[in-house]
Amino acid sequence: MKRTISIAVSNQKGGVGKSTMTVLLASYLHYRRGCNVAVVDCDTHQHSLTNMRKRDMQTVERSDYYKQLIVEQWERTQKKAYPIVESSPQQARDTVDELIAQRPDLDIVLVDLPGSVDSPGVFSTILNMDYVLTPIVADRIVMQSTLSFSTAVLDTFKGREDIPLKEFLFFWNKVDRRVSTEVFDAYTTIMQRLNLRVMQTIIPESRRFDKELSVAGGKTYFRCTLLPPPARHLKGSNLDALAEEVVNLIEL
Repeated sequence: MKRTISIAVSNQKGGVGKSTMTVLLASYLHYRRGCNVAVVDCDTHQHSLTNMRKRDMQTVERSDYYKQLIVEQWERTQKKAYPIVESSPQQARDTVDELIAQRPDLDIVLVDLPGSVDSPGVFSTILNMDYVLTPIVADRIVMQSTLSFSTAVLDTFKGREDIPLKEFLFFWNKVDRRVSTEVFDAYTTIMQRLNLRVMQTIIPESRRFDKELSVAGGKTYFRCTLLPPPARHLKGSNLDALAEEVVNLIEL
């Protein structure tokens, strides 16, 4: 039987690009890579992904140009928009299971968790995912918090066969090579010594990641829940490389 992979996208600090990367990966994998994807929005304070889907739909309804893009995409792929389902961290695993029961053809379910370990249910949900995908930025406070939490989780499930979680997958996000790489280099070394999986793909700092369909000023956008990132903007973003690395690591 086909097995659906569940991936929590999580970090204990805000501002690391967690929700943005969830949407970009979901849209790339679903519309461009051909995977069957679903998203669970557990950000109970904002439900930013659910609201983005609403904004995207409103924008498409007002634009003949975007309507045509949707039609062309359907004719090319025969794929409907991936579902985005609201939930809470406490109910996330149940929501994932319900989605899989409804859609046994799903390849990946991405779970966008709130940016606080203090939110009820975050810890237990992470333990009940297959993987945790964690964007990290070269900031000492962010890294100290991230390493403290991740090592605590890893110590909890080490050697326990009753816990589904296999691995944390860390990737560097918002990297500006024009500034000092001291923090970046230091923490890369520390994580290697801790045997933490730091992915090879590095996502650069770029304004393109903020270009949403509903505020796209004309016809320039990058993140959207109804369309994939445009091919002309993928170059230099490393998003495609990150998606392919994820697919290979989880052996999809």
